[in-house]
Amino acid sequence: MPDEVVRRGGCACGAVRYEVTGAPFHLAACHCKLCQRRTGSAFGISCFFATRSLRVLQGDLKTWERSSDSGRMVQCHFCRICGSTVLWNLDVFPDATGIAGGCFDDTDWIQPENHGSASMAHKWMCFPLDVEGGQQE
Repeated sequence: MPDEVVRRGGCACGAVRYEVTGAPFHLAACHCKLCQRRTGSAFGISCFFATRSLRVLQGDLKTWERSSDSGRMVQCHFCRICGSTVLWNLDVFPDATGIAGGCFDDTDWIQPENHGSASMAHKWMCFPLDVEGGQQE
């Protein structure tokens, strides 16, 4: 069996560092208003891995819990120093952890396969034709 890929990353200030082993089982861009506010951008990039494959190497994360648009709970984990959201857990994926795409040291491998909440996307957003959910209503 070949060695599994190990990816590393961290928050904006470098106080939090993590590594994750293996491949993500889901990559998505989320356009919901809460992800727009969480990132301060047009959308969030979510890379979901099995929680057992993730190790926080250093730093102290603070947790903020909120309800999603569907009413499910979301736990956002962010750096206590710079405030960068690094990880999150969703009720819908109980054994998985989402990692913010922009927090990886190397982001060249990230290719979202889905665009969630496309109806809430900024009107200037142009969706790739080869991914799910990219049709604005």
